[in-house]
Amino acid sequence: MDVSVAGIRRPDGEDAALKVHVVILQENGGSRELPIGVLANAAVALTMIVESVEMPRPMTHQFTANLLGTAGARVTEVRINELAGGTFYASVLLDGPAGQGEVDARPSDALCLACITGAPIRVDERVFGESETTGSSYEWRAYPTTESDLAEEIRRASGAK
Repeated sequence: MDVSVAGIRRPDGEDAALKVHVVILQENGGSRELPIGVLANAAVALTMIVESVEMPRPMTHQFTANLLGTAGARVTEVRINELAGGTFYASVLLDGPAGQGEVDARPSDALCLACITGAPIRVDERVFGESETTGSSYEWRAYPTTESDLAEEIRRASGAK
């Protein structure tokens, strides 16, 4: 099922920036949502991409996308393909001079690459079902800090545009 990054949330409170953030994936053309917990640095990286925070030098995921492009490869698809023990797993599918390939990835890294390259993001229907069955341990709807708020914090702290 095709999804898009619909939001990024952070809890408030003491040491909020160190707590697990949540990336919300939403079914394209539908209402189902898949919350994925990520570490703060991953949430910041994804926020910078989706909110178009401009840094003077390429950040890690932009560098990776540039490296792939220079090597003649392109990201064709990102898949969130497994949920095991409360951990999500992802793959990045590539097409390049050596042919097609699939690389294991953390969902946050895969999502960053998809957002940079415009590659589709797909979630295995089984993963969506397992997530709905087990429920999320994150009460992310109550998290007051959104990706816009995070982007503004990043801009203030770094002097980025």
